[in-house]
Formats: sequence, C-alpha cells, structure tokens
Amino acid sequence: MDSLIRDITFGCRLLWKDRGFALTAILTLAISIGANVAVFTIVESVVLRPLPLPQADRIMLMSNRYPNAGAGDSNYSGTVDYYDRLEALDVYEEQAIFDFSGATIEIGNVAERVNTGRATPSLFRLLGVNTALGRTFLEEDGEVGQHQKVILTDGLWQQLFGGDPSAVGSDLRIGGEPYEIVGVLPPDFLFIDPDVRFWTPLAFSPEDRSDDNRHSNNWHNIGRLKPGATIDQARDQIAALNTSLDERFPQFKELLANAGFYTSVEPLQDMLVRDIRPTLFMLWAGAAFVLLIGAVNIANLALARASLRMKEFATRLALGAARMRIVRQLVTESVIVALAGGLAGLALGGVILQVMSGIGFDQIPRAGEVRMDALVIGFTLVVSVAAGLLIGAMPLGQILGSDIGRVMNEEGRSGTGGRTRRTLRRSLVVAQVGLAFILLIGAGLLLASFRELLSVDPGFEPTNVVTASFSPPMSSYPDGESLRAFTARALEAIRAIPGVLEAGTTNSVPFDGN
Repeated sequence: MDSLIRDITFGCRLLWKDRGFALTAILTLAISIGANVAVFTIVESVVLRPLPLPQADRIMLMSNRYPNAGAGDSNYSGTVDYYDRLEALDVYEEQAIFDFSGATIEIGNVAERVNTGRATPSLFRLLGVNTALGRTFLEEDGEVGQHQKVILTDGLWQQLFGGDPSAVGSDLRIGGEPYEIVGVLPPDFLFIDPDVRFWTPLAFSPEDRSDDNRHSNNWHNIGRLKPGATIDQARDQIAALNTSLDERFPQFKELLANAGFYTSVEPLQDMLVRDIRPTLFMLWAGAAFVLLIGAVNIANLALARASLRMKEFATRLALGAARMRIVRQLVTESVIVALAGGLAGLALGGVILQVMSGIGFDQIPRAGEVRMDALVIGFTLVVSVAAGLLIGAMPLGQILGSDIGRVMNEEGRSGTGGRTRRTLRRSLVVAQVGLAFILLIGAGLLLASFRELLSVDPGFEPTNVVTASFSPPMSSYPDGESLRAFTARALEAIRAIPGVLEAGTTNSVPFDGN
C-alpha cells in the first residue's frame, strides 16, 4: 500500500510538471466519458432498470394484433377479452385493464385539464401497491352506479388539500360530477405516466361486456404471473383461448384469419421501451466510438510522451530499478489521468442530461425515471479505469523489451524514439482516423434518413395547421345532440378568430398514432 501511495504521489507530481499533456488528456476523456455517461444513464434508467414495482418482471401485457390488416403493433385489448381471460387463464394470479386519458377538475372554482388513469379495481392489487392514506379500490367500486370514487396522487393531494389527511372522504368534482376521495397514493408511486394526477375505477355495463363489442380494443390488459409460471405458458393458454373463441363465434373466424389475428404476450417493460430501445443502443454505440477515438488519441500522446522519457527509464533500469516498477508507475499515471477525466465526465454527463431535458427528451418512455445512480457511477469508474489501462498499456512493450544500450544510442541520435515506436504511433493515428471515419459514415446515414423522413408527403399541406383538444364534461353534455351543438358553437368562435382560414373537428388527428 505504501508503494502504491508513493506511485500516486510521484505520478501526480510528474503530471503537474507536464500540465499540457495532463490537461489535454483530462479534457478529451471528460468529453468522451461525459457523452457515454449521459447515454448510459438513459439506457440504464429506461431499458435496463426494472419498473419501480414489486417483481415487475412477472407483469405481462396481452395485446391483440392484426398484422395483415395494417393495424401495426397495437398494445390494446377489449373489454370482452378481459372478462374472457379472467375465466380462462389460470397462469395469472391477477389481471387488470387500464388506460390514460384527460379529465377536467375544479380547483378553486377554476376548471383545469389534467391527466388521469382509469383502471379496474384489481390494478393496485396486481401492482402490489397500497395507499399512503385511505384505501385502494374495492371490487364493488367497479360496478356502474358505485364507480364515482377517486384515488389522488400525492402531488394533487398536496396541491388541493395541503397534505390534510381529512381529504379522504371528501369530494372532488371531475367533469362536473362529485367523486369521493377514498385514498392517496404514496409520494414515490409511479406507473408508466408520471403526469397522472388521480385514478378512477372502470365500470362496465352488461352492454359493454356483450359479444357485439368483441375486438373493440380500447384498453391495456396486463396480468401478473403466478410464482413459477412462465411467459410461454401464458402464450399457450391465450392461444388456446383464441382458438376456442373461433369455434364459438364462426362469424368472425374467416375475417380474423385473413387479418392474421393473434394475441401477443410480452413483459410490460418490453412494450414500454420497444420503439425507443434500438435508438438508445445506437446512440450508446456512437458514444462508445467517441470514447474509443479519444482513448486512442491520448494513447498516441502517451506513447510520444513515453518516447521522450525512454532515456529516463533506461537510466533508472541501469541503476537497478525493476522493469515492472516502471511499468506500474506509467500505468498509475494513466489511471490517475483517466479517473480525473472520468470525474469531470460524470459532471459533464449531468449537464448533458439537463440540456436534453429541455429539448423534448421528456417525451421518451420512462423519462421521469432517468437519474444517475450507483450503477451509473460504477459504470463511469469502470470505463475510466479501462481507458487508463488502455492508455498506459501502449508504451509497455517498448519498456519491457528495450535494450538499455540501444535506447541510449537511439535517444542520443534522434531524441524522438526508435523506428518501432514511430511505427506504433503511426498505427494509432491510422486507427483513430479509421474509427472517426466509421462514426462519420454512421452519422451521415442517420442524417440522410432524417432528411428522407422530412421529405415524406403527408398528403396535405402541414404549414400553419395547428391542433387543440377538448373534452366536454358528460354532466353538461350527456348526449350526442348537446355535444354537436357545443362543437358547432366552438367552431363558429374559432373561425371568427382573425387569421383563421378554416376549422374542423375529429376524434383522430392524422399521425397521432391512433
């Protein structure tokens, strides 16, 4: 240990004397490692880290797919599917359906539009989540006429009631109707959408459950596997259920066969990150190339620096120093530089994440969960030490295999190192240029793809087309006639705004993913 401390102290003194090299190396590594820290933080938080739920790997999503009908990878199932699966699938210990929407609540006599979650009462049992105050939903809360219950998030509870426990049992007006507050969720509760402010129970009438509504896919259907059950068992059971339903409802059989209908079963987390995972891994690969280029660049500098010190090393060897002692000293200096660059890169990675949060980064799945944790710090240390070892390893062959007399003669004649070292430095330059060229090609291909996407004709002129959404409360607009009258008045007022050429309404904006 004393010897290591002496190496570190001596290395710091040498680096302080050679501040130009040290600063260049630290700044290069800080930029390279900082990019990797930022991307790895996102990858670890979004893709690798389990959902913040007990045994989240057992939560499966069941999705109806119709690939031959051009429906894409839908993540939805129907109400009737949910009740069929409740009876037929014994591989799950609990099932639920849920979705997210918007709702209007009254805060201080002012209407405010907020995000809300709707789910069957079984959802919180399935997630293994209890309330901090009050209770979760009971099964009877999922019956029509008894469904006007609400569970608040901690944020909305603090906003409306200032953390007053007596809020449980009082009413909250949602869409103009009173809902009884039955519980408040824990402050750390997060399920998919961080912007959800409260949850209400789903209640279905007999008409909603009728066979006429088969394949009306409006909900996310999830289930928690029983201990010991596997995803393959779930897939087999749901395939068998679909086959039996084909026999029960032959009028749908040919149509579904032509559509290629099947039900996908996958971990819920896989569904959330399916679309973003390839992009994140591609960004991570690009950041890794940047780090590799930076490390090769510094290795070249370290080799040149070691060449200038070969007479020093030869003198120390002539005085009886062990070759491994010199090797350890060089590696120690490189690791010191790399760790300093790693610490600077950790700080720079945090800055990069802050910048990214202001340019739409919050739109990716699980963006609210992105944060640096112990794994990110450990990753940074490992990358830094690995970079230090790579940089320190470059001159080792010359030191271990050098002849003292020849080194003295070579250094005395040229002062720049022997032919072997010059060849190695040139090879490193070639490798650095080659890696940069590969990275440049990848960036060029991405830019070309992005340009092609921008040039796609959407079928209409998108310039100056803007959208807005509204959801009139059912209590004020209970039927189609009143809703149409409201829409007509709204369109008339919008068309009267100066500069508006035309206005219309739809329940499905083009390209919104519906």
